[in-house]
Amino acid sequence: MTYKTIITFAFLLFSITNVEGQNRLLLQHKTKLSKKKHLNLEREYHIYTFDKIYKREKIIGYTDSTISISSWTKIYKDSIHTYKSKKNIDFVYTETPSIYIRDTTIIAFDDIQFLKIDWFKNKRWLEPFGWIAIAAVFVVIVLPVMAIEDGSQGVKEWAMVEASLLAVSVPPLFLGTRKKTYNLMEKWTLKVE
Repeated sequence: MTYKTIITFAFLLFSITNVEGQNRLLLQHKTKLSKKKHLNLEREYHIYTFDKIYKREKIIGYTDSTISISSWTKIYKDSIHTYKSKKNIDFVYTETPSIYIRDTTIIAFDDIQFLKIDWFKNKRWLEPFGWIAIAAVFVVIVLPVMAIEDGSQGVKEWAMVEASLLAVSVPPLFLGTRKKTYNLMEKWTLKVE
């Protein structure tokens, strides 16, 4: 064998083992074993465990039986302040503020009850509809003024404006805030494959 053939064979062997060695985190249906959903690690998940709820967290790592997420954790740190009065008497004041730090949390597969994911990865398109819904709330304030000025006809016209604002904003907001729920206690199981 020539030198070029050996190098080509070595690179081919390394590329095959690299592809075979990469695992993926997935959800598998408990009764329909062929039904699988691969979890995208770029997405944010709502993870419900027996004792805590983690909202909008990314899965940063996983093993055969655990997932790792980066979440905000509350810690307490005492701050001691000393004050001197005009009569040279020291006053000591202790403050215990809540401080949140970013920390890695490891969750076992068996501890997860539900896994929820938003229907849409990007929700920026919902912002205009949210502003329209807020405008619909403020239109209610104008209804008494219209009742005084134009009577029942003015109220009917503003009620139509209110109904049209709600008709435009509520359906997209309803669809945009939906989440797909995976019940890991009854229907689904987490696996690495």
